[in-house]
Amino acid sequence: MNISVVGDDCFDQGKPAHLIGFRLCSIDLTRTIALFAVAVATILFFSFDARSAESQGARNGWHWYVERVSGRVIFEIDNGKKLVAEKGMRIQRGWTVNTGHGRIIIGRGKERFTVAPNSVVTLEPKGFLIKRTVLYQDRGVVEVDVQRRWYRHFKVETPFLAAVVKGTQFKVRVSQNSAHVDVGRGKVNVHDFASGDSANIEAGQSARTNPTKRIGLKVGGKSMPEVFAGPKRAPAFKTRVVKNVPTSQEQANAANTSRNANSSNSSNNGNSGGNGNSSGNGNGNSGGNGSGNSGGNGNGNSGGNGNGNSGGNGNGNSGGKGNGNSGGNGNGNSGGNGKK
Repeated sequence: MNISVVGDDCFDQGKPAHLIGFRLCSIDLTRTIALFAVAVATILFFSFDARSAESQGARNGWHWYVERVSGRVIFEIDNGKKLVAEKGMRIQRGWTVNTGHGRIIIGRGKERFTVAPNSVVTLEPKGFLIKRTVLYQDRGVVEVDVQRRWYRHFKVETPFLAAVVKGTQFKVRVSQNSAHVDVGRGKVNVHDFASGDSANIEAGQSARTNPTKRIGLKVGGKSMPEVFAGPKRAPAFKTRVVKNVPTSQEQANAANTSRNANSSNSSNNGNSGGNGNSSGNGNGNSGGNGSGNSGGNGNGNSGGNGNGNSGGNGNGNSGGKGNGNSGGNGNGNSGGNGKK
């Protein structure tokens, strides 16, 4: 089987320049297969490299283990079964940590996270070739200390916001109605679900949200991080309903569509030409008489807006008598605008 392509080495030889044409050349299928194999090998190489980086110092770089536990900590399994946490236990995907009055440290090589008392956290490894870890933190306090990678390999999801890292040390606190992120080292990207706001939080900075009281991401620190507007989104796991936070991605998409439509609507509640009449009259006559003025204007406008006179008189006479000025203006502007 052959595949035909057109290439520069397919010129007809021995013909004048204006007669040179292209002819089809054949590439054997085995060459195509070889190129495909090289591409696959390249992908596997980088995947293996990432995997090797995870496995340094760990029994298995793809899994997390219990390093230390104090008090009684329970693992809730998918099928409803509960296990008491013990040192050395390997945590499976989807296990939920319920610390109660206890505390647990979970590690993988040089990386670890600590789950404080009265916390509920679910561990969800993601990815196939490139492994990522997601913590679904429903409530409580989690302290994370992970290494920097070339890809975003660790994320904490809460009912209010998501914190995505490459390598850092940070703490996430979740209460019934709010979430707070403090960064001790590195950088964390925080995305607020209710508003869509996001910010890159660095060492010494913080971000917090309480959508039940105020929609929007609040940031703090010695140097204030910049907050960027973005799309609203729903929590990535099943959790309690929070006021102003979308309960599903469909609801978030609808809110984003409505917000975009409103922001693109350039109409307002007024006229672009103000509240007067363009090239029209106010309360007087253009080129007519106001209150006994010859060739003057009353309170109207000649080609102007507002309550002034264009080239007219206030309350005076054309001829210079009275209290006005000939060729002067009353209280208006020539070609000016009234109220916008």
